[in-house]
Amino acid sequence: MDVVRRSTPARTRVGVCALKTMKLIVAVLLLAVALAGCNSQDSSSGTGSNTSQPTSVGNGTATLSWEAPTTTTSGQELSNLSGYRIYYGLDQSNLSEVVSLDSVGIQTYVIDNLGTGTWYFAIKAVTAAGVESALSNVVSKTIG
Repeated sequence: MDVVRRSTPARTRVGVCALKTMKLIVAVLLLAVALAGCNSQDSSSGTGSNTSQPTSVGNGTATLSWEAPTTTTSGQELSNLSGYRIYYGLDQSNLSEVVSLDSVGIQTYVIDNLGTGTWYFAIKAVTAAGVESALSNVVSKTIG
């Protein structure tokens, strides 16, 4: 399993994941965020790009993990998955930070430089055509 670390702050609604897979993704995300520690010194590999600057910079980290979807919401085999987008922020109704992951092999991502407060996270799967799935359930982690 690849781990990616972002070390500097740097729509169609189409069902890409089957409901069963989405529930598993949300459960894994919730567990990963709940168990992630602050100030971790994990190594990194893989690719990811942050398309915005964090609103609150600090020493906190959150480790997000998920399982890759294998079917669409209609139950057909998913053959054009190309990556993920992680949305996060300090307001669960406005996840203003975005990290784009351009590899389907990445299923764990460490977000660091998080400031004090409660951070909220959600993920979308992305097809080769750039179409995003529905947003997963939002999970949170408090950095204090």
